[in-house]
Amino acid sequence: MEKDTTAYLKIEFDFNPLDEINKRIFFPNSEIKKITFREKPGFFYRFTFNTNFQYLEEKEDILNEIYIFNSKPIEGDLSEYALLEGDYSINEVPDFKNSYFNAKEEVKKRIQEKTNQISKDLGLNFEKEKDKIEKKFSFETKGFQKELEEITDKLMEFARKGELEKISEQKKLINSIKEKSNFLALEEDKVRAIQLENQKHLLNVENKLKKTTVIRYPIYIFNIDVKTEPLKKSFIINFDPVANDISGLTCESCSNKVKEIFICSSGHATCKKCSIECQSCRKSFCKKCLKNTCEICSRSICKDCSVRCFRCSKLVCKTHTRKDPVSARHYCSSCLKRCERCTGMKDPYSFRVSKKTNAEICEDCFREEMQGKVLKGVFE
Repeated sequence: MEKDTTAYLKIEFDFNPLDEINKRIFFPNSEIKKITFREKPGFFYRFTFNTNFQYLEEKEDILNEIYIFNSKPIEGDLSEYALLEGDYSINEVPDFKNSYFNAKEEVKKRIQEKTNQISKDLGLNFEKEKDKIEKKFSFETKGFQKELEEITDKLMEFARKGELEKISEQKKLINSIKEKSNFLALEEDKVRAIQLENQKHLLNVENKLKKTTVIRYPIYIFNIDVKTEPLKKSFIINFDPVANDISGLTCESCSNKVKEIFICSSGHATCKKCSIECQSCRKSFCKKCLKNTCEICSRSICKDCSVRCFRCSKLVCKTHTRKDPVSARHYCSSCLKRCERCTGMKDPYSFRVSKKTNAEICEDCFREEMQGKVLKGVFE
């Protein structure tokens, strides 16, 4: 990393951490019994770069301040914070080489538009100068060519007339012009002139790190104990005041981060969307725990409110079950039969035919009928 001046600052927050956490998290169906907290240091960085643009005879400097938080560039400044001189050293700061490289890449992005515009202007200006050079050499070349054409015409005329002395003079003149015009040398001079002009129009951009500012601030770690009879549960929650972020409250059903937690009757932490109420006992459960549905009324029921019918094996709620007093077995309402004498819902397989009415009655009513018949015979 480039050498620079490093400064150390720290942020002091003017608020009560306990008040802040109480404003930001909620436990609707439980009570907070105890909150304790401690601090750990958090860091972010400000890298100040000087960007120098050099082109033609111009020099231009631009300053860029890049803030890096959690290894990513962010917008903002320090004006909203109460800052003090840092009472710590570089040895206490985590390695921030990656943050520096990320800041350097961010500078490149920020100056890209200006770099593109200057490069475009230089390109247009170079094309104009190049055109001037080509026109200049083209003019010189055409001048020599025209002069040669005129001499050649005279040479042809003297040849027709047979004027040998003048022919010899014209040939000497042609050789002299050819030496002066040297077209190959002219082309090389033109190429060199264009290359020199191109060098003048190159853009040199230099990004130099002038200063690194290390900013330390407190991250608060809370231990929160909550209670909902008869359950107790603890949470470890991080509050980052710079990121304005709370972490640690996670729904155990959907795994989403939340700020409002319901405590399931089985002790799981769940969000409002994943919290379900048993429609029989009205206790709160999460999706993991409340999976049963009454096969008669389709209501969601917990395992304590679920009964399996002895006869058909349906899983039903207590509202749609009856316990047979004789066998002590549970039956769903679909598998029970109403006794016309006592009107009770009973196991249909335990019904007997009444000796008096020939109607099917439950075991209890049949037993009562038979006992009455026996007693009547005794006292007659």
